[in-house]
Amino acid sequence: MTVKKGIINPAAQAAEQVEAAVAAGKETVEAAVKAGARNYEKAVAVTREQVEAAVNAGAEMFKGYEDVAGFGKENIDAIMATSAVLSKGMQDLNKAWFALAQEALEQNVAATKRILGSKSVVEVVEIQSDLAKAGYDKAMTESRRLSDMSIKLAEEASAPIAGRVNTAMEAFAKPFAA
Repeated sequence: MTVKKGIINPAAQAAEQVEAAVAAGKETVEAAVKAGARNYEKAVAVTREQVEAAVNAGAEMFKGYEDVAGFGKENIDAIMATSAVLSKGMQDLNKAWFALAQEALEQNVAATKRILGSKSVVEVVEIQSDLAKAGYDKAMTESRRLSDMSIKLAEEASAPIAGRVNTAMEAFAKPFAA
């Protein structure tokens, strides 16, 4: 069978169409593969970014936890320091009160002996007057001393807590200052 010029060979025409369709399909598959690869790379990049963000957030959270735990520990230390100061101060105040009471008792016993040894009512009145005056002077002096001790104790006991309050205020003010 011979093919004449000018006549279109249907088999050749069909082969050309098949080749064109295969080429178009090949291009479509290559484009789809390239698009899939680009999308895969984007998905990997986004996932990597999200994992990094989660790791950073976790690190910040644990850093924040460590800060909070450290802050709490420092607060406990301040409370313990305040308790120690209060305990020592209260012991000193109690010793001062006890010494004052013991001294007053000794003075009253001595005054009672003097009153019992007195020979006249005038002498008794003099002894009681002297005792009252000495008692009043002693009460004023000792109350001032005990008051000063109490004020000093309050200042010393509040110092650790005041320090922690100042630190807390500075820490909470930092975010607002920035």
